[in-house]
Amino acid sequence: MTATDAIPHAAPAGGMARHALMLLLALAFLAVVGVVLPHGDSGQSFRETLEADPWHRWTLLALWAGIALEAVAGLFSAPDAWRARLRRLALTVLIPPLRMTTATSTPDGWLWIPGAGWRAAGPVTSAKLENKLALPMLALTLLVLPVLGVEFGAGEALDARPRLALAVHLTTSLIWTGFAAEFLWMIAATPHKLAYCQRHWINLVIILLPLVAFLRAFSMLRFLRAGKLLRAYRLRTLQSRVWRLLLVFNLIDRLQQRNPRKYCASLERKIAELEAEAARMRQKLEAYRVERMAQGAEHEGGERRA
Repeated sequence: MTATDAIPHAAPAGGMARHALMLLLALAFLAVVGVVLPHGDSGQSFRETLEADPWHRWTLLALWAGIALEAVAGLFSAPDAWRARLRRLALTVLIPPLRMTTATSTPDGWLWIPGAGWRAAGPVTSAKLENKLALPMLALTLLVLPVLGVEFGAGEALDARPRLALAVHLTTSLIWTGFAAEFLWMIAATPHKLAYCQRHWINLVIILLPLVAFLRAFSMLRFLRAGKLLRAYRLRTLQSRVWRLLLVFNLIDRLQQRNPRKYCASLERKIAELEAEAARMRQKLEAYRVERMAQGAEHEGGERRA
């Protein structure tokens, strides 16, 4: 595939202020959603207050309406086919945070990066964006350490200290928002989206776990009996522990990447282990084939003697 096939339209011009504003609206929508998701055992009362507060719902609706109206207006200025425009409109309306990287007025294959302008999606843009986000994401992931320290230190008494519990919840919400935003940016910049998801599955699970827990809790509170709510709470507790554990794994990987020499050496060791395992598997396969051939020859010889 040539560059012309991959990027059929010229780079978009203008609209920097509009795209910057819409990026902020999409990021704000993501943050407003993130703050009501269950990221752990703390912040339950704060989340319930937010969910019941009409201002939270109106804020979410206003952000969604602004993003949706801009998406509809952008339909008439896009240079590509209507089918592609309508597809981008559906994605933006259904998943408003995608407006950070997707616009109905912008043809497929381009994304606007703050401070860099329009860039064609591809390996070069993906690598530059990853390098640009590496340090902020490392700093964001490091926040899991004080969160773990507070949770282990306070234990079950954390709920009795509402301000501390709120600080833990807001910190974990910030971490989730950062991971979700980074994932949306990187998935838009890379040409091999499935391969990126496979390589960064930890990031994907970190993003999806609170969403799944929120939807399960919402469903259980409406439809399940009170006796099953205890199991729901235990599942949510397990989800929070898994979420923290994945953050620690991600932190270790990011810290390794900050030292290229050690990170490359670690990858080389893993490659050598995989190659050694592949060699052992080939030997077993060859031995099995030889054994089968010997059994076949012995069987054939027995039939001839008979």
